[in-house]
Amino acid sequence: MTQQEERQGAGQRTSEFMAEGRQRLEDFAGAQAQFWDRVQDSNRKWLDRIQTEANMAADFANKLTSAKSLTDTAHIFQNWTVKHMEMATEDARRMLSDTQEIIAAGARFWTNIGPGDGKSRGH
Repeated sequence: MTQQEERQGAGQRTSEFMAEGRQRLEDFAGAQAQFWDRVQDSNRKWLDRIQTEANMAADFANKLTSAKSLTDTAHIFQNWTVKHMEMATEDARRMLSDTQEIIAAGARFWTNIGPGDGKSRGH
């Protein structure tokens, strides 16, 4: 092999190496962005949930102070308890869903920064 052929081969390998590195960085950035998008989306949902809980507590207090009888008070407590249990059930569903999404995004993130084998990593 001549020196010129060796230089061409080395240049081609360098170009391939650079292209693979560039692709890995793009994959890494995409996986990282997806992971953080999931985390931020989950945070927004939970902040909304906290606001709903605060509004519900304020409404509950207003209704209790305006109750005219023990029967009214019992009815207010019963309605609040039912609503609170429904929200707790939804919270559990949301927690599982958010956790699954974050774990899946995290797995894609870590897959994309693993050792290279020259192949594109999982999406």
